[in-house]
Amino acid sequence: MNTPNYAIMRFAKYKGPEISRIEGHNERTKETYASNPDIDRSRSPLNYNLIHPPQHYRAEAERQIREAGCRVRSDSIRLVEVLFTVSTGYFDGKSQDEIRAYYAHSLEFLKKYQHPGTIVSAVVHMDEGTPHMHVVFVPLTEDKRLSAKDIIGNRKKLVQWQDQYYEHMAERYPDLCRGETAARTGRTHMNVQEFKAFTRDIRKMTKLADKVEALINGANLLNSKGRLEQLVPLVRDLLVRFGKMKTQLAQYQEAFTTIIAENEQLKKENCILEDERRQRNRHDMDSRTAIHQMEQKCQRYEKQLAAIPPEVLAQYTRQTSKQHKMDR
Repeated sequence: MNTPNYAIMRFAKYKGPEISRIEGHNERTKETYASNPDIDRSRSPLNYNLIHPPQHYRAEAERQIREAGCRVRSDSIRLVEVLFTVSTGYFDGKSQDEIRAYYAHSLEFLKKYQHPGTIVSAVVHMDEGTPHMHVVFVPLTEDKRLSAKDIIGNRKKLVQWQDQYYEHMAERYPDLCRGETAARTGRTHMNVQEFKAFTRDIRKMTKLADKVEALINGANLLNSKGRLEQLVPLVRDLLVRFGKMKTQLAQYQEAFTTIIAENEQLKKENCILEDERRQRNRHDMDSRTAIHQMEQKCQRYEKQLAAIPPEVLAQYTRQTSKQHKMDR
């Protein structure tokens, strides 16, 4: 049974200080990446830009925002990053040109929904477990507003984004599958089978890492060549497994983050509804009080009317009838 291959697209939003960090990661401006051990620096020269940043990310974002005349706050979202990737193993056996064409087609999808002039960078990474592309753009709307919320949208719109991306890619790559997104399924956890598989992968990775460490520690001038030959396939396998695990963790983290954000929004909405409920209760209480007062007054008037002597009522009836005839 063939493993399904999924076209994956994920969004991330950045305000300010972290922008230089993602630029350093995307454009590979650092010598080492301790936080990203799956990066193989010997393969970094294979990375390439489909869109080169005209200047530093933050400076370019500020330029576009300034020219658009947008008002910004310190906590305004200045950049949105889109990660385009695919299931591990999908590119096995494919040429560099085929991979480039795949991500060029992905970039064309984004350009259909976001003005190309707002895109700061589009870079394809070939030096990690699975080739993938980072696209960074300034979230300017068609009417020149800075609004990541309007562009990315809520949970429902995120599902629409993924649907549209899959449809766009499947026209040219019919072997891709439309996976159920975390936003659609609401899953933030692994089922038992997934957990067991995940645990097995961790054990295998641990054994691989132990072998790599043993080979490195036991290397010397006499055996270094032979150990290097043993290390290469082990490291390659380790990087592939790590890349797959990282993708899985990112998917669950994305779903978890989405649920948290929605829960916070629901809390806010519940607070608003609770305030409205309290206001209605106060209004209802005031209405019940007013009705009770009116009932008491009616009972009082009924008692007063009942106390009027019959002859007085008869005289009132005769006078009323006489006045009615005169008015006619």
